[in-house]
Amino acid sequence: MATSTAIASLETLVAIHRSNNPDEIYAQLISNFKRVPHFDWIGVYIKHGENMVRKAASSETPSVSPARLSIIQIPIREKKEVLGKITVMMKPSQLIDESDYLALMKTGEELGKKLALLDNSA
Repeated sequence: MATSTAIASLETLVAIHRSNNPDEIYAQLISNFKRVPHFDWIGVYIKHGENMVRKAASSETPSVSPARLSIIQIPIREKKEVLGKITVMMKPSQLIDESDYLALMKTGEELGKKLALLDNSA
């Protein structure tokens, strides 16, 4: 894992556990992961009814055609229920590293727990 991915992941986990405002958490996640040099675009989508709604993104669109990018979608879930997804598009000619994947999976897992906790306390 690139050091920048590890740092972004740890900073995001701290934000998830410190904040009770989902919009702040989404914004911090985007801010942290857009500093990763090999990530081109990052988006957070949350399930509303049957649809996924984009709640935050590093920009309106990726800098190049998505057809030229490696894309990874990480579920945001609590137990088996999918609450949303984190989508990351890598820069052209960059491959998704297993350790990047694991860091993003942990972020999605912790975000799912937090969203479920906030939903249950509302």
